[in-house]
Amino acid sequence: MNSPPVLNQAFEAVGFQIARYSRWAIRSAHVAFEGEPPPAAHIVVTWHSMNMVGLAVHAEWRPQAHRAFVPPGIAGAAMRGWLLGTGVEPVPLPPDGCGNPVAGLREMTRALGEGLTIGIALDGPHGPARILRPGALWLARLSGKPLVPMGYAVRPAVRLPRWDRLLVPLPNARIAVVCGAPIHIERHAAIDDELRARVVGALDHAERRAWAILDSGVSLPRLQRNAR
Repeated sequence: MNSPPVLNQAFEAVGFQIARYSRWAIRSAHVAFEGEPPPAAHIVVTWHSMNMVGLAVHAEWRPQAHRAFVPPGIAGAAMRGWLLGTGVEPVPLPPDGCGNPVAGLREMTRALGEGLTIGIALDGPHGPARILRPGALWLARLSGKPLVPMGYAVRPAVRLPRWDRLLVPLPNARIAVVCGAPIHIERHAAIDDELRARVVGALDHAERRAWAILDSGVSLPRLQRNAR
């Protein structure tokens, strides 16, 4: 059942305000980057808990053409506003078990072919937290574009009491962003437990490395807005 348009609009407005807050908080941050993403089209993957940090850093530090999936319903409306507020084009997904998810994958494949970057939370949009869902792997296999694991760490921050324990940056935070090595999936590769474990291991490693940077106490530079 579709949500009333006025409700969708209200939740989209909430999502847009979330984007405004996160971008405002990130502007005062001290940020360290380790590693560089490929210059060509690729698929950024992270855990859903890092969405607020990752989207805000993308918007304020390295703005570029970007797309991401949004779920149906009012949650999707909020996510749509959030994405639009960070300069990311939302692509709707059908409800679980309904519609044609292949259509969304094909649209994302076309976007990758046009040189756009795709962002996907491996455990999103509904979890369980930190349990890989295979959509990003299917997209990498279908498109021939690499997965790029991105790890984030931030202090001070708070975690929201929701399924993903979303990390919310506070002003004047210290943030570490670690870009892992690209993972290529061959056209006829099996999406099996070994591949899943490889992708999860790479993402967890990038995230642990980001936290290690913060724990080291190294001095981090002040973020310069929209620097490239």
